[in-house]
Amino acid sequence: MAEAETIAPPEEQPEIELPERRLLLFEIGGSLFACDMAAVREIIPFQRITRLPGAPPAVCGLINLRGTIVTVLDLGIRVGKKPCNREGGLILLVPYGDKLVGVGVDEVRDLHSVRVGEVDQEGSLAAFDARIILGLAEVEGDLAVILDINQVVRDILGKGGES
Repeated sequence: MAEAETIAPPEEQPEIELPERRLLLFEIGGSLFACDMAAVREIIPFQRITRLPGAPPAVCGLINLRGTIVTVLDLGIRVGKKPCNREGGLILLVPYGDKLVGVGVDEVRDLHSVRVGEVDQEGSLAAFDARIILGLAEVEGDLAVILDINQVVRDILGKGGES
């Protein structure tokens, strides 16, 4: 007679923790955008900008940041919105090679953590340039477009205008 085999109850599988992305949320032209916080070195208020004759429209100009000349880009123009608020807006300082480049935005909202699996990389991104978009994320009921801020900088400065 065969012995009865005891079947152990299935063990509960521990829920796998997905890594999180720390996103910096900001507004441009009334729309919510985000980028990886690790890509931003510092956030400063807009300052007096010296315009560069012949520079592309997405290049605001130059600022003097603690004795260093920094090129400032207009993210609003790059993403097809109105130009960023140069009176009350902010500048995200982003490393570019061994320099810093400023990226102008209207307003910085908050830091937000999003699980990697919660980023929609397939959604309705047709309205945007796929080279600079990493995906979409729902943040407190709003949809944020996650930008590859480093690619935005390379994209603008690669077409001329690097200082």
